[in-house]
Amino acid sequence: MSEAASDVVRARLRRWFGPILDEPGWRSHLVDDQAEELLQWGLAQVEQTAVRTQNLPDDDADPLLEKDSTAVHLIMSGVNDLIGTIGQPPTFDLVDDTMTRVLKNLRWLTNQPLRPDNLRRVSQFNQARAGEDRQAAFQHLLALIQTDAN
Repeated sequence: MSEAASDVVRARLRRWFGPILDEPGWRSHLVDDQAEELLQWGLAQVEQTAVRTQNLPDDDADPLLEKDSTAVHLIMSGVNDLIGTIGQPPTFDLVDDTMTRVLKNLRWLTNQPLRPDNLRRVSQFNQARAGEDRQAAFQHLLALIQTDAN
């Protein structure tokens, strides 16, 4: 990557990923290690789009960056919200609605159909949630979003 191209990628990352960092809603229920893992995942997703669009003018790249950074932000917030349900009285509508939003945003981000192992990951998350194992639940969510987004 040329220096000019890397400058474009850095500038686009600052513009499109920076606001996610400033929004506390993506990490309020996560411990620092979890937040760092989720942050690295989100940054990698937006960086992929910035690299993919580096040769496009801003007018063409911005809609793609806006779509992907919005999806990343919604997925990160959804993961945080799902972790926040652990140890709370079971309100499965809330959990199911939040999981559905995460999966829809994952499809939106990747432009791919969800894979069959997504159901297994959701089930694993639900089992860890029921057992109030926050770390295992987080790892299952991280695996779920990494399944399609890499």
